[in-house]
Amino acid sequence: MNERFYGVGEPLIQRQRDQGIDAPAYLDLIAGLGCRAYRAWMHLTELLFDPLTPNPEEVARHRALLDRAAQMDIEVTAMSHEWFLPDKCQQRMGHAMPARDLTPGSLYMQALEMLEQSWYTMVSLFPQVAIWEVGNEWNLNAFLHPDGFLDSDMSHPFSADEKMDIAVDMMYFAARGIRRANPGARVASFSPALSTPGLGGDMPDYLPVMYGVAWTLDKVYSRIRSGRFWSTNTDDYFDLLAWHPYVFTNRDVPDADLFLDVDEPDQLWKSYNDAAYRVMRKYGDGHKQVLLTESGFTDCGHPDWERRYAAYNRKMLQIAAQLPYVRTLHNFRLLNENAMLRRGGIEDNQIGGLTEVYFGLFTDPEDGCRPRARAYAIQECTGSTADLDAIAKKLSLEED
Repeated sequence: MNERFYGVGEPLIQRQRDQGIDAPAYLDLIAGLGCRAYRAWMHLTELLFDPLTPNPEEVARHRALLDRAAQMDIEVTAMSHEWFLPDKCQQRMGHAMPARDLTPGSLYMQALEMLEQSWYTMVSLFPQVAIWEVGNEWNLNAFLHPDGFLDSDMSHPFSADEKMDIAVDMMYFAARGIRRANPGARVASFSPALSTPGLGGDMPDYLPVMYGVAWTLDKVYSRIRSGRFWSTNTDDYFDLLAWHPYVFTNRDVPDADLFLDVDEPDQLWKSYNDAAYRVMRKYGDGHKQVLLTESGFTDCGHPDWERRYAAYNRKMLQIAAQLPYVRTLHNFRLLNENAMLRRGGIEDNQIGGLTEVYFGLFTDPEDGCRPRARAYAIQECTGSTADLDAIAKKLSLEED
């Protein structure tokens, strides 16, 4: 098994801004779990004022966290899912793009050029980062939509094919900026997730939603190989593949929440991932490694579900550890986030509300960062014997 197999994701710098935590110190929880990989949220629009200009305060925060990760030999995968837009767009930043128009000087081409410059500027600032993940769930309307979409009635998203045309463009320009800044860094693809028509996918609805990862990757690869884009060489777009193999319910229940009362990981969960890998092999990328950059369980605060999903998490890791193409599985996420309740309200559910609160391996910092059942399950898998309660107590005392 790769020594970087066990990982955790958490926007620690956001928590530092919101709650005043000592973000670098929270790497002790990750190390205590026995994990040697960390996925960091590093949005271009937070670390930079514009594509050319760093935000010194934000840079200093992230640099302190990344320097400590390097000292602790924790490999960092850094992800941004926001970017800047040209002045004549309705928005100045976010998850939006102008309509695809490859005419020189178009708003769309300006946006791609700004993206390349933004990645060049950011990557130049952080040589500590080993892997840059260039986007998040671009097969979903929430994370890739037309300029002004969120200020409209949201009735005219990009089609599934339009999103993938744009995603391939964006990966190429992002990778170009990253490689100019740090030829030694590795580029991970954007991370596709499930596919449903309501979220912006076009996969047949008789297939389980998680086959959407393979469905999306085939769209990506077929475009690259078509000769209609910037290069037919996949290396010019990414060095590693990333995707989000969450465990969802497959029960045919009207209005069921896919995240709740989920099925135990089994051969079907393995099949989702193997299907995506078969797409890689089909297009000659079977040698590339895969980052499962988000996967986890939410228990909505129910003790019975917490215990059940701890067992599911353990089984998921055991299955993934047998997949030779997987480099890292980043458990989502390190901490509960009570603020989701206050931001969105329980009725909003995703994103925000009760479902989103309880993905944490530890309780919220305001609740003392106590280890939850899934933390102990992961620790059993890694073999770590660290005292998680003692680490959490030390963090709480330091913040008091």
